[in-house]
Amino acid sequence: MLKNKSKSRNGLALPLVLAFAVCIMIFTASLVYFRKESKQQNLTNIHFLQANFLAQSAIQMMMLKLSAFPQEACDAGVLSLGYCPFRGIIAGSGLNPSPGNANQQGLVDFYSDCSSESFPWKIPGITQSDWKFTTTNFKVISAYTNPDERQLVISAQTTAVGEATLHRGDMGVRKEEMIKTVKLTREN
Repeated sequence: MLKNKSKSRNGLALPLVLAFAVCIMIFTASLVYFRKESKQQNLTNIHFLQANFLAQSAIQMMMLKLSAFPQEACDAGVLSLGYCPFRGIIAGSGLNPSPGNANQQGLVDFYSDCSSESFPWKIPGITQSDWKFTTTNFKVISAYTNPDERQLVISAQTTAVGEATLHRGDMGVRKEEMIKTVKLTREN
């Protein structure tokens, strides 16, 4: 009886080893596949963040300019609506802007230098063509004079675009647009 039991186990080792080897190969192949997918997703996230932070750079540069030159920003904004920058704008007072006097050039001149082309990059390994940002638009949404506080209040909107080129992983060029609304005040 003992001989029959040992004869029945002779062929069991090889199928067990083969099944174990196949399981290990499947596990290894899935690890390699998911690592490759994860690496590609990480590159996509890095590319998005680069373009997003470049757009934020343009917004921050515009915010710095607005805080450094609030008078010029308010004057250009009021002129872009067709109002006189020296007079108050009272809501419902009948002082209507004259559309023929609206001049957008002051706003264009104000935001046109808020871009990466205005200064050289000093980052090793990064060229000017790889990372770019620019303020594409600055427009006044509304303007009024607050008579209680004797302030001109302007709501303005800044639009910026960041552009990043990632050569790794053939990601190419990615652009991100960011819009920020600000409130500017000027004493009358």
